[in-house]
Amino acid sequence: MSLPITGIETICMPFANIEQQEQSWKDKALGAICFSASLIDMKIEGAAEIPTIYLQAPLLDENETSTEVWLNSLASSQAKPLVNGAKNAIQYRLSDELLFGVITVPENGVLQNAAESAYRQIFALMEEMDYPYIYRFWNYMADINGISHELERYRQFNVGRKNAFLAYATSVGTQLPAACALGLESGPLTIAFLLGRQAPIAVENPRQISAYEYPEEYGPRAPSFSRATLLHTEQNEILFISGTASIVGHLTMHPLDAVAQTNETLENLDAVINEANQMLGEKKFDLRNIYFRVYIRSASDLSLVRNEMERYMGGAVKAVFIQADICRKELLLEIEATAFSPASNHMGAI
Repeated sequence: MSLPITGIETICMPFANIEQQEQSWKDKALGAICFSASLIDMKIEGAAEIPTIYLQAPLLDENETSTEVWLNSLASSQAKPLVNGAKNAIQYRLSDELLFGVITVPENGVLQNAAESAYRQIFALMEEMDYPYIYRFWNYMADINGISHELERYRQFNVGRKNAFLAYATSVGTQLPAACALGLESGPLTIAFLLGRQAPIAVENPRQISAYEYPEEYGPRAPSFSRATLLHTEQNEILFISGTASIVGHLTMHPLDAVAQTNETLENLDAVINEANQMLGEKKFDLRNIYFRVYIRSASDLSLVRNEMERYMGGAVKAVFIQADICRKELLLEIEATAFSPASNHMGAI
């Protein structure tokens, strides 16, 4: 998949394949997100400069690892060398238009404080480096549904994240980017993010209440994200779709029913894509031509989820299936995606 006008491309591949690429290819990598059942020796020899988050999350299909690599896709004659940098706990790499960063923050007993610290560091970097627009956040934490300090850990995360948004309201403004928040078995708070210099458009789902308007029953601070972020240029479009689940209005639908939740989730994804297409005035995106990342709470539900996706799509789906906990205990799965306009759509795997 690519968006040449902004010089961005994303490729999914097994982790080991990265080492097989030419150095010129590695030199174009803005950053990476790697999932694996084991993190032993998970480093990219000769390419340590690529900002990467390593997540201990088992894959549920035949692959041992899955790595999503974000590339600067401008032709070498047009592209300047990518610049690496570090600021506090953040590692980042940037082009003229994009900045991909990663940050890992130890909790030290309080997830809320770790979340606020991470987001404050990210927003400070935005100001300093002059990349004022947020396209996407990927958030991962241990024991997302656990209770500590008399509050569910996901709700603690939302409090810390929102506090940082409020602290940087002057520079961040009302931006609510696409995002996901998943639970892993262990590990510190780990975040990857993509910033840019072109203003995106937030996209909401008419079937759902916007997450930032959820009632107080979901915690003292509402989640700070939009259902999707649309980046529109004269020639190309890209849609960053947030983690999406079986929620209508603000209510969880079909508790304990993986098949029905899968169907409801796909209905929501369809609704978000249709909303983006309406904004553009034409059908640029299609649910049946997207590469998905599917998070499933229980490995035993894999076949149910995959079969329902294939039924809904009318054929095989392009997806990676990962075991992870979802932000609500009653949710069994969550699906996210990045959709490119058909004119520039060439999802690849090396």
